Amino acid sequence: MPGAIVPMLATAIAKPFDDSEWLYEIKWDGYRAVAYIQDGNTRLVSRNQNDLTRQYPELHDLASAIKAKSAVLDGEIVALDEQGRASFSLMQQRTGMREHGRRAAPRPDIAIRYYLFDLIWIDGVDLRRASLVDRKQALASVVKANELVKYSDHFDSGIGLFEAAKENGLEGILAKRRGSCYEERRSREWLKIKVTQTIDCVIGGYTDPEGTRQYFGSIVLGLYDKQQRLVHAGQAGTGFNFAMLKQIFSVLKERETPRNPFGGPVDARRVHWVKPELVAEIKFTEWTHETAGGGLKLRAPVFMGLRDDKDPKECTFADQQIGAIRT
Repeated sequence: MPGAIVPMLATAIAKPFDDSEWLYEIKWDGYRAVAYIQDGNTRLVSRNQNDLTRQYPELHDLASAIKAKSAVLDGEIVALDEQGRASFSLMQQRTGMREHGRRAAPRPDIAIRYYLFDLIWIDGVDLRRASLVDRKQALASVVKANELVKYSDHFDSGIGLFEAAKENGLEGILAKRRGSCYEERRSREWLKIKVTQTIDCVIGGYTDPEGTRQYFGSIVLGLYDKQQRLVHAGQAGTGFNFAMLKQIFSVLKERETPRNPFGGPVDARRVHWVKPELVAEIKFTEWTHETAGGGLKLRAPVFMGLRDDKDPKECTFADQQIGAIRT
């Protein structure tokens, strides 16, 4: 059995496609984990070669779900939300997410699932040089699926799967060449296509710049709730070039005020408040889940531009499809 496997990584591309030489999978939004099974024992290792076994006691009996004496499998451990979707923010809470450099208490009550998508080695046979379709066929034959362990199936249409991922609020999809070998590096034989969403948010402030950056660090974003209170939804510090930083900073300075426009806590430091008169179009990947330290937030927000055609009061939580949101 191999002592250590460096997981094969996908290369990012912008758009989905259909090609008969490729198959397509859901991109599970969790933590990558290679499982080593031998003599009934299980060891889970991260992509950075950190031992994950103790963090997931539910998976200590993984060997009972695999019809083999020894095997090395590749997959993703995910945390599930109320709709059964993989949620990275819940995964961070499960393991103890970092907040301003601090680690929060882990949440072992959050349910997880291990999706297996590749079989690297089994009962003395090294499958790294075998084709992907052969590896997946072998994997499907040895996995005894249960509530904790699932075989990650594949599909023939990348465009169709991408649209389904978008409709169901998933992170994105993977395209994998059917004849690809298992390469222990980032490869163009595997491609990842992420779903992104856009939202219009009110700018309620900006943070000080850090390092060599000039003008401001990020814009502080909010949406109005049912009580017409501006609620903090995160901050966007990317998407700006130098000229945009200078231009937007002058617009922000014109609206600077000592009064905090938000109706609740703001999870940001060194904030300068501005009158809630500007609307920004923001690209993001998903809504994070509420924690003890705060409410829903945008994940990976990127500034796209200012919206002069929209009234800030139109930027509300009620218009967003966030699932079981409480406002």
